Amino acid sequence: MAFLVAVLVLAACLEGTFAQFGCTNAKSSDRARKMFQDAHNDARRSMAKGLEPNKCGMLSEGKNVYELRWDCEMEAKAQTWADGCPSGFQSSDPTYGQNIMTFSGTFADPVATAASAVNSWWAQVRSGGLTDPDNKYTSSSIFAFSNMANGKATAIGCAYAICGTTLSVNCLYNKIGYMTNAIIYEKGTACAANSDCTTYADSECRNGLCYQPPVAPVVETFNMCPGVTDQSDQARQKFLDTHNKLRSSLAKGLEADGIAAGAFAPQAKQMIKQKYSCTIEANARTWAQGCLYQHSTNAQRPGWGENLYKISINNMPKIQTAEDSSLAWWSELKDFGVGSDNILTDAVWARGVGHYTQMAWESTTEIGCFVQNCPTFTYSVCQYGPAGNYMNQLIYTKGAPCTADADCPGTQTCSVAEALCVIP
Repeated sequence: MAFLVAVLVLAACLEGTFAQFGCTNAKSSDRARKMFQDAHNDARRSMAKGLEPNKCGMLSEGKNVYELRWDCEMEAKAQTWADGCPSGFQSSDPTYGQNIMTFSGTFADPVATAASAVNSWWAQVRSGGLTDPDNKYTSSSIFAFSNMANGKATAIGCAYAICGTTLSVNCLYNKIGYMTNAIIYEKGTACAANSDCTTYADSECRNGLCYQPPVAPVVETFNMCPGVTDQSDQARQKFLDTHNKLRSSLAKGLEADGIAAGAFAPQAKQMIKQKYSCTIEANARTWAQGCLYQHSTNAQRPGWGENLYKISINNMPKIQTAEDSSLAWWSELKDFGVGSDNILTDAVWARGVGHYTQMAWESTTEIGCFVQNCPTFTYSVCQYGPAGNYMNQLIYTKGAPCTADADCPGTQTCSVAEALCVIP
C-alpha cells in the first residue's frame, strides 16, 4: 500500500497548492480535505484495479466502484461530532457510515495524525481479511475498511478536533459498508468507459473509478396511492423498479445461480412485468406496523405471498430500505442456488431460497410493500398477488424471452428491451 502512504506524506508536506473545496468550516482546511479525499480515492482506485493486498493474496478487482466527492454538509456534521470528542458513533443520520479514531498526546501537525487514522482504517483488511467469495461483509474485523471500500458510496466528509490531549478523527460516508452479508464492492473489471458504470444514471469513468455527479435531493410525492402519505411514491417505485429490473435480468439469462460455479438461472419465456397495488400495500402496511418479525397468516393475506426483511437500525430511509430489502431477497439465488430444473421442490425450498422464488414467480402480477420504522429496527414487508411458492411447480416457464407480442400470452405485449410481458 505504498501508494497511500505516499499520498498522505505529500498531503502533510505541501501547503497552498490545493483546490478550493468551497466549505465554510473554518476548523478544517483544504489541505485536510484533499488529504482525506485523495487517500480514500487512491485506495479505492488501486483496489478496483486489483492492486491492493488482502490478508492472503490480493483483493479482487472491482467494477462499479465509485469515486468519492467531497460533501461540505457531511463535513460539517463530522465536525460537530468531533468537537465533542465523544467515544461513540454519531446517531443523527442512520444512512451514514462512520469511521472514528482517537489519539492521545500533543499534535504539532494534526492533519498528518489524521492521515495515519485513514491508513489504519484501510489496513484492517490486511489483518482481518476480506474472505467472502462475493466480497460480502461478514466480519467486524474489517468494519472501517468496509466503509472506505464500499463501492456504492459516492460522497465523504471528514473532520478532526483536539480536546486537550485528545485528537478525534472521523469520516462520514453516504453509504454504510458494514451491513452484514451485504456486498462491499462488486467483483469485476475496473471501468474503462462510461458505459461500464451502471450503478447510478449518468455516471462517468475516471481512471478506473466511476463518478456520479451531484444529484438534487429527492422531492417525495404521494400520488400513487391517493390519500396515503406515510410512504412516498419514490419508495413504492423503488420496490417496483427493483423487482422488475431483476425479473428482466432473469428473463435474459443474466442471473448467476449458486447451485454450481459458473451456473446461471435459465432464461424465462414469458416473465410478467409486475404492477404496483395500493390494495396490497395497505395490507402489507397493517402487518408491518405491528413490528412483529414473523409471517402473517394466510387468513391475514388471502391469496397473497409475503417477503419480510429487517435491519437493526430503527430509522432507515424508506427509499433505501426498499432497494436494500429487494436485493437481499433476490441474493438467495446466487447464495444458495436453485438449479436448471427450476422447480420448487422440497429440496430446493430447504436451500433457503423462498424470498427469491416469490420475487421470480412468473404468475405473480402485482406487489404492494411497506417500510415501517419500528422501535429497534426498520421493517420491510412486501406482499405478492397472486401468491407464488407452490411446491413442485415451475418457478417460471423456461425458454428464450419474448421478442414480439405474439410470444406473450393472451393480450399481453412484449417489452423487448426488458424481455418482459406486459399486462394491459
